[in-house]
Amino acid sequence: MSWDYRFGALILLSTLIDYFVGLQLSKTESTFKRKLYLYFSLITNLVLILGFFKYYNFFATTVNQVTGIWSSPETLPILQIILPAGISFFTFQSLSYTIDLYRREIPVEKDFLNFALFVSFFPQLVAGPIVMAKTFLPQLFERKHLESIEFRVGIRMFLLGYFKKAVLSDQIAPTIDAIFANPNGHNTGALWIGAVLGIVQVYLDFSGYSDMAIGSAKLLGYQLPENFKLPFIATSISEFWRRWHMTLNSWLRDYIYIPLGGSRVSSVRRKWNLWFTMFVSGFWHGADWTYIFWGSWNGLFYVAEEVVRPPEKRKQLRPWAWILLNLFTCTVCFMGAVFFRSHSLSNAFDHLYGMFTIKEGVLRPYMWKHFLWTVFFLAFGHYLGYLIFEKKKFFAPPAYIEFALLPFVILILSLFTPDNSLPFIYFQF
Repeated sequence: MSWDYRFGALILLSTLIDYFVGLQLSKTESTFKRKLYLYFSLITNLVLILGFFKYYNFFATTVNQVTGIWSSPETLPILQIILPAGISFFTFQSLSYTIDLYRREIPVEKDFLNFALFVSFFPQLVAGPIVMAKTFLPQLFERKHLESIEFRVGIRMFLLGYFKKAVLSDQIAPTIDAIFANPNGHNTGALWIGAVLGIVQVYLDFSGYSDMAIGSAKLLGYQLPENFKLPFIATSISEFWRRWHMTLNSWLRDYIYIPLGGSRVSSVRRKWNLWFTMFVSGFWHGADWTYIFWGSWNGLFYVAEEVVRPPEKRKQLRPWAWILLNLFTCTVCFMGAVFFRSHSLSNAFDHLYGMFTIKEGVLRPYMWKHFLWTVFFLAFGHYLGYLIFEKKKFFAPPAYIEFALLPFVILILSLFTPDNSLPFIYFQF
């Protein structure tokens, strides 16, 4: 609403619709009526709200291109629509409530203010993590005690997220923007730097926001779900996506993959379910063929991995095997990031072609500088995270020392923050 007050009507509309649907679902046992109310929620949220604001112009442009072959290119008008921040997140959050209520997995929430707080809880509202009703609503009934709030953990999470976003991600943004804006003007080394830093920047930017959201919520006494867990140590595509944007993948698993039959179906159907779920993930990210191709790309390798290395045959890896599989997994993700970050499919294919051929072009010294120190911090951070979260090795300094150092930490972060801060990447989704 600080951007445009009229966008507040969208989240209010979604809240009112699903609150009303929830009350009606709690009042009827008729299977037909329950399905009717659920479909009403799905259609209004996915078609009328999310579909119109995010996908209308994409479909209109595609239809015009197809029909323009044999008739007028203006079959459907192109509208001047501004995508409201956070629309993909709050619609999915609100839908989790009606779907779980339809499944009888949670009780109805009769207090409108409680339900509205769940949908509009500000820390994660515009860029996640996606919070499901069954994990957040019960927290509204827990009595909060000041001494039970994890202030130290919340502050650490917020500062870590700020470091990822402002100090690392925003610093390398000019390098990435320059490479992806003109892939034909850069040489092979620069294109590889762009592919690697492309996904690294998304990780730093998005996980940085998630860390700050989780830290902010902790300071208020609420627990938000983890959204990233050291994705670049993964040794398989499936493991990578279990560690990346974990709340979206959990949502897709619970409300797309499992309803399609999950792994309770034939081997062929299960592989289709896996691919289709990743396809939906790509389409959720943006109304552009680059995102659809990115989701399909990841789904293709997900399925290929199931054929070559099914889960039941994955064993403890030796160091050399771990290194090779980790490099392969990261390379697949780097190549996928080319589609995610490119302005068009033609630019993406030009970028990939230049990566695997000897191509002349520009490679500025600052690009290597950004690449080396960013990869160093990423590797060092993943190593520390591995020790803390995987090996459970903790170091907790005395509280008085930690709080005494906070002003100096904030000063150092401020000195290394660029003058022009950039909006979060996931605001566009």
